[in-house]
Amino acid sequence: MAQNNDLLTADQLIKAGKFKEARPVLENFIKEHRDHMLAWQLYAETWQTVEDRKRIWGYCLKVNPTCTEAKHALDMLNAPPPPPQQVKKQVKRKPKTNWSFIAFSSMALIFVAAVIGGTYVLVSSRPANAADYRHTSPVEYYLYVPKDYSDDRIWPLFVGIHGSGGSGLDCWNMWQPYAEKEGFVLLCPSIPGDSGGYYLDVGERTVWSAVNAVQNDYLVSSRMFMAGFSAGAYFIQGFAVHYPNTVSGLAILSSGYYTTGFPRVPVLIVIGGADHPESLQANAKLATYLNNKGFDLDYYILPGVGHWATNETKELTINLFRKTIGK
Repeated sequence: MAQNNDLLTADQLIKAGKFKEARPVLENFIKEHRDHMLAWQLYAETWQTVEDRKRIWGYCLKVNPTCTEAKHALDMLNAPPPPPQQVKKQVKRKPKTNWSFIAFSSMALIFVAAVIGGTYVLVSSRPANAADYRHTSPVEYYLYVPKDYSDDRIWPLFVGIHGSGGSGLDCWNMWQPYAEKEGFVLLCPSIPGDSGGYYLDVGERTVWSAVNAVQNDYLVSSRMFMAGFSAGAYFIQGFAVHYPNTVSGLAILSSGYYTTGFPRVPVLIVIGGADHPESLQANAKLATYLNNKGFDLDYYILPGVGHWATNETKELTINLFRKTIGK
């Protein structure tokens, strides 16, 4: 029980941004439990630079030489995310039909039908085969370009980030119906991970790989609007901290955690009133912080809504997007 209390204390300190206070708690714990990977992961999170995290995971691997998680973390850290590229005006690449994913698309239709009761928009408002818009190189991502796209102007880039255990298809289901009407290029990367989440550095590398691929083929804005759900909502906050000049607005939807220090761009916070109490507290603290800093903030608690995205959530997000492009 004492072990769990130490990790819980450290986790709460990290969520509150108190990294220095969390370190001694974790250091004392790791002295007695050197093979406890969750403790190492939390400890690595208290260090903000890539070099520091390399040092932490390197020491973890030294005392746990067969640990695959430490090896994987070091591999990710040693492969930094590609830098953002200059916007290039090139010929549009048309989506290619990939018949091997028709069965995957059918599964997506079943998923949407199962949650049709107000959580997602109707399937009929998006292309029949989302798999036709699935790309697998350099990473997996779903892309939708409006039918009237042309290279005579710069188009807004809307990036949707999924939650734990999800994929870019989840964001496709949420945002594609709006892309045609609102006139934005929609990019939905699939970040590798599992139901427990994914690493920030892995997510950053994945997002930049997908963004750079899109920038090579389409004339899109160098600043992206980002909408993240659940773990994705926490991810976009960290992404904005690391790349402050590349985001135009943040839609933080049903986040369980929060961070600070991201750029002064328009921000939307939405969470269901029936979501986890700790998540509600985290969102309230973030809203207070942003208000005190003078951010352009819209903050909503939706009564009776749990941990999901409603039609109202999506409409509020689109309203924020319109604000960022001056509509």
